[in-house]
Amino acid sequence: MSKKITMADIAAELGISTVTVSKALSGQKGVGEEMRRRIIDLANEWGYQKNPAPQDGENYKIGVLIGSRYISRVDSFYGHMYQLFSAKAATAGSFTMLEVLSDEDEKDLVYPRLIGDGTVDAVVIIGALSEEYLDMLDEQMRTPSFYLDFADRKRNKDSVISENYYGAYILTNYLFDMGHTDIGYVGTVLSNPSITDRYLGYVRALMEHGIEVNRDWVLNDRSIDNDRVDIEKNLVLPKGKLPTAFVCNCDLAANRFMQYLKNRGYRVPEDISLVGYDDFVFAEGASVGITTYKVDMDEMVSRTLRRITHVLRGEKYRGGLSIVEGYLIKRDSVKDLTKRQGNKVK
Repeated sequence: MSKKITMADIAAELGISTVTVSKALSGQKGVGEEMRRRIIDLANEWGYQKNPAPQDGENYKIGVLIGSRYISRVDSFYGHMYQLFSAKAATAGSFTMLEVLSDEDEKDLVYPRLIGDGTVDAVVIIGALSEEYLDMLDEQMRTPSFYLDFADRKRNKDSVISENYYGAYILTNYLFDMGHTDIGYVGTVLSNPSITDRYLGYVRALMEHGIEVNRDWVLNDRSIDNDRVDIEKNLVLPKGKLPTAFVCNCDLAANRFMQYLKNRGYRVPEDISLVGYDDFVFAEGASVGITTYKVDMDEMVSRTLRRITHVLRGEKYRGGLSIVEGYLIKRDSVKDLTKRQGNKVK
């Protein structure tokens, strides 16, 4: 063959994924010996050579797939994540192609039109998509794919996520440290993996303080099958006693919940305290600065790009799930109940 042979060429010939070819050529586990021999034999027959290092002029075409519900706003969290991803890829000599997946195409299992097989060297999916859609991609896509900001236990994918569980655990414990014991949660549990993981971190903190979850204080911020935050449509305040504080699953939900409370005569933090998650634009730019858990978006993007490079070069590396830690940022949305008049803490 006159053209340069790629792993995608070998994968297409054998009817397998590029990831399988990469594992076989780099000696990694997860490939049967018979298939490994077939891959190596074909690679030798066709004269396959590993890609040179990036400083020698290497560049990749990376497709990015994002559900439209995640970037309905210009200043969306995932929109910013894509911008950072694209910039870092360009610095490394590669370029990206963004495809926004509509709700209808996701429901109807429409295969990506822009970044389909043969167009790009790798595909990054930012934000969880439906199980059915991910199943379809697994069946049809030979291009290696990577998950960013979500993971799926049924799929052996390289995934990079933030420390959702422990981050919410830290936030909830901060509220306890500030004297709060009646603590609710804002987020539709099971609507996506991140919200569920953060809820479980919240539950762990309650359990360690000997407090049971009050189901009336776990409030929905969106519908179970749609990731668009819609507080006015989905959230209903419980009748009777309200908690003194809420852990909100993200800064956007915290910001909108703050406005929701204000419209009903409650003040933050004087009446109700709030914490968010992400440290995105809504945390610092809100009417009251939101205490939050900062996501290290820069490191999440960098790890994903490194894994793509390892796979496309056929290098040996440690794959699977990678969790990126963040840290607590204290602002003004939490009232300190330990400093009560006549009982001040030194």
